[in-house]
Amino acid sequence: MAADVEDNIKQGTKKGDVVISIDHVTKTFGKRNVLDGFTIDLQRGESLVVLGRSGSGKSVLIKCVIGLYKTDGGTIKVLGQDIENLDHDGLDAIRANVGFLFQSNALYDSMTVRENLEFPMRRHLKTVSVAEAEKRIVDTLAHVGLAHTIDMMPSELSGGMQKRIALARTLVLNPEVILYDEPTTGLDPVTAREISTLMNDTQRLYNTSSIIISHDMKCVEKTADRIAILMDGKCYAIGTFDQLRQSKDEKISQFFE
Repeated sequence: MAADVEDNIKQGTKKGDVVISIDHVTKTFGKRNVLDGFTIDLQRGESLVVLGRSGSGKSVLIKCVIGLYKTDGGTIKVLGQDIENLDHDGLDAIRANVGFLFQSNALYDSMTVRENLEFPMRRHLKTVSVAEAEKRIVDTLAHVGLAHTIDMMPSELSGGMQKRIALARTLVLNPEVILYDEPTTGLDPVTAREISTLMNDTQRLYNTSSIIISHDMKCVEKTADRIAILMDGKCYAIGTFDQLRQSKDEKISQFFE
């Protein structure tokens, strides 16, 4: 099935402008409705920020998008594929085209930087030669400004450097879409600003589309083409940073104070 999904992805990305479609998605944990009919589309080449209070379901949403959580209702289509209808191989094919930058970075502590970047290629790009894999690693590390760390261990890197390496590990597969889960959390203001700039550079150079989960309003302002506010499980409002900042609705303006 993975080969069929890969072929469908290639065909689907040539059609239309929507790369992710989230339609009336519901997700419940116990008696709590975390997502209650959330609906939104991610356009090709767009950076869409999902904004909401802590515990509102933002991270749950993107984990549903990548198939880490099963939804209770609604549909999610990623690159033309219905996530709920994919088997394990189909999900792997999608995940090779959709990068996920975890809040914790999720680097392998026992592996060098080189080995961390080799790992996803060994899993998803089995036909890539050793020389091509090495070139991808070197080029991607150069993009994030850390070519000199190739043989270092994650423990030798600062928090900001680890974030860059995590992004490089995502980019080494040349994904069409990147999902960012709180990319600047825990970073000092200067490093957070550098990461936001790097996200914009990545979108431009790699032609990616992105969903960004963030509480950092400086990051939001710098990276967002549009912002969707997740409230009570639904998309309460959507617009540009300036449009939402000028809103008279207190439920919206509270995020911009």
